[in-house]
Amino acid sequence: MIPNIGITIGDFNGVGPELVIKTVSNELIFNYCTPVIYTNSYVLKYYTELLDLPALNINIVRQPKDIKKGKVNIRVCNLDRIDITPGEPSEQAGKVAWDALQLAVEDVKNGFIENILTAPIDKKTAVSAGLSHNGHTGYFAECFESNAQMILLNDNLRVAMVTGHTALKEVSGQLTTEIIESSIVQLNETLKSDFGILKPRIAVLGMNPHGGDNGLMGNEEQVLIAPAIESSKDKGIIAIGPYAPDGFFGSKNAEQFDGVLGMYHDQVLIPFKQVAFSDGVNYTAGLPIIRTSPDHGTAYDIAGQGIVDSSSFINALYLVNKVYRNRIAFYDKSTEQLGFRDHRREKFSIGVPNLR
Repeated sequence: MIPNIGITIGDFNGVGPELVIKTVSNELIFNYCTPVIYTNSYVLKYYTELLDLPALNINIVRQPKDIKKGKVNIRVCNLDRIDITPGEPSEQAGKVAWDALQLAVEDVKNGFIENILTAPIDKKTAVSAGLSHNGHTGYFAECFESNAQMILLNDNLRVAMVTGHTALKEVSGQLTTEIIESSIVQLNETLKSDFGILKPRIAVLGMNPHGGDNGLMGNEEQVLIAPAIESSKDKGIIAIGPYAPDGFFGSKNAEQFDGVLGMYHDQVLIPFKQVAFSDGVNYTAGLPIIRTSPDHGTAYDIAGQGIVDSSSFINALYLVNKVYRNRIAFYDKSTEQLGFRDHRREKFSIGVPNLR
């Protein structure tokens, strides 16, 4: 079965449209999915002409039966007259990005599409248009009433974080042993069900410089993180740490683990993007659907120039297909044998059909 994957256009003044056009212009993707792009139709026409790219074989979709395999399907999310200004944020771009996101979520809940790949948005203009979260992850978590977890990955490294898009000054106050343990458990579950790893090895990082130096520079490692690791071990999870973050990445310890859990965003994103900026993927774990995106933003500085590297976006598309197959294999084998009960699928049985 070839799934229908919704692709939101993102900020049309950023690199999103170019990423989408370059990706769906490769006919090989039709072997993996049927793309349904959420956009204002003019956006694709504008960028194919600006970048001198071949015109797309477009099919306008109004209802599920209109979707055609082997074609670029368009779901028109906005009919406003728009002014495209590559490289410049605008309220219009934020509104189209927000409209595309809302319609894609509505469609996936209604079985119109099965999973979603999102192009980058400008968080400020999207919030101005109505998005009530500081990014896609929180919005999807709310829409599907799920405890979503952000994971960044490439072929060699998977990193997640406990506090996500949280201001650095607020990180310590948001950490508890229970929250850290829950993050370890969720990462472990995701590595098994979505990435096909039978017994994941998870490295857990500390929060303070040098891991707190035995309490000299903070005691979160001793008071919060170490107890969470021990408690997760009691559940049969292979979790090791807490590691001092600088030494951990500097010594290439990450290569020995299937996943790395940090306490805050930049702690794991900076080292990850050092090695995977061009090919990394942002994956939202914990949802009943599969949602991916490239691991970069709108890249206004190169928008409309035809030079964006689409590797991350293409990898994000292929990851949807890979996780889709992994989930089928995991749930078919594990639901009965392991007593696994997937609470995420109870309200929204979408994404992977007939798993139970």
